[in-house]
Amino acid sequence: MKTNRKTQRSQSYAKVLLDNSLPAYIRDISVDGFRVYSPVPLPYQEGNSVSCRIFPTNDSGDSFKIKGLIRWNKQDVEGEDLMGILISSFESTEGKILYKSLNQRFFKAP
Repeated sequence: MKTNRKTQRSQSYAKVLLDNSLPAYIRDISVDGFRVYSPVPLPYQEGNSVSCRIFPTNDSGDSFKIKGLIRWNKQDVEGEDLMGILISSFESTEGKILYKSLNQRFFKAP
């Protein structure tokens, strides 16, 4: 299936809290955004802004915050909500470094 992506997307995994309360998980990641899924309905629409706290690993308390823009939101056949998030800004330089590290951990060259 052909896509019109500007940047390569890699499969990934990380926990995310949306607006400090809604659980979600990163499914794939690129340099400018990521796709999340959630077992609970997400109250966002295309164009909404969202604050994301990302936990890159299960065994670490390290987390970082980003602001993002919802590019799309849909429900898959299994009933999970899926959402595409474009990164607007990082709360800190450390967060930007951690995100880059998360992206590189799962990156596979074409």
